[in-house]
Amino acid sequence: MDKLLNNNWFVKIVSFVMALMLYAIVSAGETPSSNNPSSVAVNPTQQSSIVTERLALQYDDNQYVVSGAPQTISVRLNGSNESILKAKLLNSKSAYLDLTGMKPGTYDVRVQTRGFPSGLTVRPSPKTVRVTIQKKTSKELPVAIDILNKNSLADGYSIGDPVIDTQSVTVTGGADTVDSIAFIKGVIDVKGADATVDKMTSLHAYNNNGNQVNVTINPSTVNVRVPIDKVSKKLGIKAVTTGNPAKGYSVGSIDLSANEVTVSAQDGNALSQITNIEPLSVSVDGLKKDKTFSVTVPVPSGATKVSPEKIDVTVHIAKEAAAVSDSSSSSTDSGSSSTDNQTKKLANIPVKMTGLKDGLNASFDNDDHVDVSVTGSVQDLDKLSDSDVKASVDLSGLDTGKHQVSVVLSVPNGLQAKASPDTVSVSIS
Repeated sequence: MDKLLNNNWFVKIVSFVMALMLYAIVSAGETPSSNNPSSVAVNPTQQSSIVTERLALQYDDNQYVVSGAPQTISVRLNGSNESILKAKLLNSKSAYLDLTGMKPGTYDVRVQTRGFPSGLTVRPSPKTVRVTIQKKTSKELPVAIDILNKNSLADGYSIGDPVIDTQSVTVTGGADTVDSIAFIKGVIDVKGADATVDKMTSLHAYNNNGNQVNVTINPSTVNVRVPIDKVSKKLGIKAVTTGNPAKGYSVGSIDLSANEVTVSAQDGNALSQITNIEPLSVSVDGLKKDKTFSVTVPVPSGATKVSPEKIDVTVHIAKEAAAVSDSSSSSTDSGSSSTDNQTKKLANIPVKMTGLKDGLNASFDNDDHVDVSVTGSVQDLDKLSDSDVKASVDLSGLDTGKHQVSVVLSVPNGLQAKASPDTVSVSIS
């Protein structure tokens, strides 16, 4: 055996046989060519690739409308790398359906290709496409607008009716499709809006089932203006007293549980006309101590409601300084001083108006005079005359309407005065 292994020819023959066996094993795993199944040779330059092409439609678009065809289609290319690369770079290639001469109806049409380089095998997928041809028609339809989130406006605002710049549009499509349209609609979202919404919105056609219909709408967008009005605002509120406390007592001050209320109206125009709230009126007749009243807030003309609807009004009653009943009792009391206080009553003091806005007129609803009780020393009261006492009402900030206004008194220093009545009714126009 050693002699055989040392023989060069023997070794060469064994090596050759082993090489043949290895070649046979490798060749058995190769895919035979399609032209010769028994061949073990292959063409490494043959490739396959899939491209996507826009599917063109050839038909008379002045008379007909076609539906059902996809926008694009897949095309498988088989050939050399060079041919496939060339095909991908070409702009002239296309896939198309030839519908020339076809009448309205539904057809399965073969997909055709053109413009691909020679030497390529071109196979569209799918091979046929089902399309429907309809007679082309146009129709004028009204436009409607859906408003989303109506209940999600900013606080104190309300929504008005939308205003559309185009009331109707022209819809074009297949006769059957156009006849199926139930409405043309756009959508506007007003969530959180605190000012008028003014924007362009796209329009779409829908059938009776609420499904969108594929037609051409002209114009396809419209301008929509949705009024958003402020319908509430805050206004200050005051209180006035009527009547007189018990003898020897007077009104010291008035406190309110709220100094302003929210007034709501139907719309912005009505709200702009509301400029004030009538003062809350409470009677202090015969009071000797503080008292709290729950008073209903009056709803102004043009308003729909006020909030809060009731306000607590607390009247603080103060005890007046002791007054001497008359000058004779003062003179008979040797312990009395000439500086002891007493009260003097003056009748029919005229009331003047101040602070009225320019362009407005005001008048008293009842008497324009009040009685005034003045308290002070005997010497000061002796010098006091009717002309020294001034009574007025301040109409600052008040607009048209009826108002109950407090009477303001002006007397010389060292004297205190109280009007009866202490409020008067004034009409402003």
